[in-house]
Amino acid sequence: MEKIEHKIDGWQLDYGYIRWLKKDDERYKGIFPENQEMEIILQGENIGRKKADWNMRRIYIGKKLLKEKYDEGDIVSIIREGNKVYITKSGKGVIKGPKINSEIDLPLINELRKNQRNSDNPSLFEKSIVKAFKKLGFNDAKHLGGKDEPDIIIESFKVVIDAKTTKEGGINEGYVNFPAMRRYREKYDAEYIGIVAPGFAQGNLINTAEKEGVVLIETEAICELLQNHAKFPYDRDRIVEILFKSDKVRITSRDVPPSISTDLARLTEIASKILSDIKQTGKTSFSPEELVIAYSWQNLNYKKEEIEQASDFLVSFNILKKVNDKYELVEAIESILKKMSLLVEIFNKIGGRI
Repeated sequence: MEKIEHKIDGWQLDYGYIRWLKKDDERYKGIFPENQEMEIILQGENIGRKKADWNMRRIYIGKKLLKEKYDEGDIVSIIREGNKVYITKSGKGVIKGPKINSEIDLPLINELRKNQRNSDNPSLFEKSIVKAFKKLGFNDAKHLGGKDEPDIIIESFKVVIDAKTTKEGGINEGYVNFPAMRRYREKYDAEYIGIVAPGFAQGNLINTAEKEGVVLIETEAICELLQNHAKFPYDRDRIVEILFKSDKVRITSRDVPPSISTDLARLTEIASKILSDIKQTGKTSFSPEELVIAYSWQNLNYKKEEIEQASDFLVSFNILKKVNDKYELVEAIESILKKMSLLVEIFNKIGGRI
């Protein structure tokens, strides 16, 4: 195995090449032998076979690829194993993923923001919240409303929610019928009670809600969940944890963490590495600890948390399943890869857009 460290500069990003100086020829010849095509794996993605131009001391990777993955000044490890060359970021900055708009235009978010101010017809806001929870994966979210009934129930997680509208500002204690909330808890055997509103006044409302075990959820927190969920889906248990298990009385948009903490490019890099190794080794189960050790031998700086997140990502697609502390394939890797290939073909036929 041959290994070198290489610095990405602005010229390389602008023109799409990895290039080196004459004084470094011997080192780079061990990686890119003259007149020999090498299979290039860039951040876990196989980008095909390429041959170095030794007259110009460079090898073409692609402008778009380099700019997507790296910033000027990033240090990459370049490792040759046989006829394969692995290029992986090892220092400065973070690997960049595809550019994603910080906000996705979701009509439901606009609907929530509009209806929270419609006190003339509050049932519209209640129904919008039901749609939001269904969008977040709670398919049994149900609108009730009416006398002696909560506005929304989610029986699968024993959640009861009331929705409150106001034409401006936030709501105060006078908007909330706490004795009724107690009755709802008993009637539906609810573990979690919440009120969704545009905002909440400080003082008595906060104090009473804390005593009654009622969580005050700002509409913008639901909007933030929807935004994040559109980029990468939350698990339903995680949403319940964010809204009801944080020990906070009031939940704002600032209390909503991203649905995924690992950069998307990093996530897909690790997930593809896991699947590639499963295919090559024939091993159908593994623990994150095993992979940390194995990848450290390959000079891949993957943390246990990142491997767990990439594995959970594959679980969400029913590629892996979690059994105790290990992850296992749900079926033969060849069958999984065929299905993935078919999905890519379908995706391309619809224009590569969802």
